[in-house]
Amino acid sequence: MSGLKLPQGQKRLTNIAIVRLKSHGKRFEIACYKNKVLNWRDGIEKDINEVIQTDTIFDNVGKGKVAKEQDLKSSFGTVDLEEICRKILKSGELQVSDKEREVHLEGLFRDIVQIVVERCVHPQTGRHLTPHAVESALRGTGFSVQPDHTAKKQALKAIETLCTELPDSFVRAKMRLRITCPLQLLEAIKEQLIRDHAAQIEDETQDDDRQPRAITFRCDPSQYRQLDSLATATYAGQGVALQIVTATVLNESASILDGPSLQRYDLQPSSEASPAVDTQACAGYSAAAAPVPQGDQAKPKGMRCSNCNVAFENVADYRTHCKSEWHNLNLKRKVKKLPAVSEEEFLEIALDVREGFIAVE
Repeated sequence: MSGLKLPQGQKRLTNIAIVRLKSHGKRFEIACYKNKVLNWRDGIEKDINEVIQTDTIFDNVGKGKVAKEQDLKSSFGTVDLEEICRKILKSGELQVSDKEREVHLEGLFRDIVQIVVERCVHPQTGRHLTPHAVESALRGTGFSVQPDHTAKKQALKAIETLCTELPDSFVRAKMRLRITCPLQLLEAIKEQLIRDHAAQIEDETQDDDRQPRAITFRCDPSQYRQLDSLATATYAGQGVALQIVTATVLNESASILDGPSLQRYDLQPSSEASPAVDTQACAGYSAAAAPVPQGDQAKPKGMRCSNCNVAFENVADYRTHCKSEWHNLNLKRKVKKLPAVSEEEFLEIALDVREGFIAVE
């Protein structure tokens, strides 16, 4: 083994990615490092020596057949190997393995799903759908990922398909825009927004007659280019400006839970909102009805246990009650569809309950 001579400084064409370009009836290939070609095209990698394994231009990398100089001259107009490599990297077709292609398509599909989630809402709740729901819907419609197209372009096509085939579950979310204009152009622009762009006017603000008026409205995202042209071309130089307030308008009052009517409550009472607890189906409690204000001052709000039919002034007393034997007894009686007992009745039978003389289970 000591007499064996190994080649020094030689690049082996193993574990490579091939970029192929056909030009003037000839095929040209270069050998690149895996995962570097995409970084080069995305602008992440700047050093071409970190992308290509060798600057040799091949007719066939697998067979080691080097391209002829006259073919390079006729096809690229130069024999500068680095410049030719840059052209092939920019316009050539990347040849990858099946596993690499699968990983790339899966990553592209996830990006498409995320864009669809951000730009679509449920037509009834007005909230975003989950990525899993979007993914299942896309696969159900037969959507296929194109590796040579951008995620945004394919996502817009996917949104159109989902809104057409599943209108009960998908709708494109509207945008909230604000346009400012002089007072003399207000009525003309407002009428044009409603007539030509199906805009829904939300608000109009004005400090005084000398200041420009601001109109906040909602519209379909497909109208944005025309609205931008309206502000920059039609009314150019007249003090009209367009601004994006919200790219995706959601229904803020809708529930974030599974059903549109199932709301989430807070355990802590507040002076600004009616206090409540978790859903009645889970614990059997309900929020005390807010008292009707009398005069200029309203009565303080408290907590109420619907099982025991008793109210509390603060949360501490309410929680103490939830841990009491009286409350637990009424919970067990409710399961048995028996009427609740009052606190006085419980005090009379408390000893019998502890001793097991009165069965409630």
